[in-house]
Amino acid sequence: MIAAVVLAAGASSRMGRPKQTISLHGVPMLEMALESFRRSNVGRVVVVLGANAVEVRKRMRFAHEVVVVNEAFSEGMSSSLRLGLENTGEADAAIIAMGDQPFVLPDTINRMIAAYDESRARIVIPTYRGARGNPVLFDRSVFSQIKEIRGDVGAKAVVQRNAGQVLEVEVPDRGVLIDIDTPSDLDRGSGFRRRRNRAPA
Repeated sequence: MIAAVVLAAGASSRMGRPKQTISLHGVPMLEMALESFRRSNVGRVVVVLGANAVEVRKRMRFAHEVVVVNEAFSEGMSSSLRLGLENTGEADAAIIAMGDQPFVLPDTINRMIAAYDESRARIVIPTYRGARGNPVLFDRSVFSQIKEIRGDVGAKAVVQRNAGQVLEVEVPDRGVLIDIDTPSDLDRGSGFRRRRNRAPA
């Protein structure tokens, strides 16, 4: 079973308001990100909240996700990573995703899972036109390395440490490169969504 850990505990300081609940075409940004996992082959989705957790719970529509609150969110992203992985159960691997990346397609997630199932690579990273993006899949064998991380950083150091065990999967999905951190990002992201909605099926 493949799990997903969706990190949504940040204080959204650069946005100036909680990113998780900002509406994109009538849907909270975090819910849009979760919808892709709901439509994928992921078996368990863990959502890590932190700052603004009460407001997010009030305004979000969670389905079957496991929702946990990181009371130590001020210690940085690494604390959310640890908490998320601790709630993945017996998963063979976990896809680490960001709650501010609402445009990743379900097919991208499924391609990553299929590549992992075939290769059993320690780390699977999607690329768009050769550029590495997110989310990133980590085999259980590197969970302990991720849990050793401290501070407001992600798992980049673990990727570097296991460079020889990284599998890149090219996907036709620019959403793997887009995250929403600032009001200008939000403006560009809204335009991207509209353009994609107009694209042929």
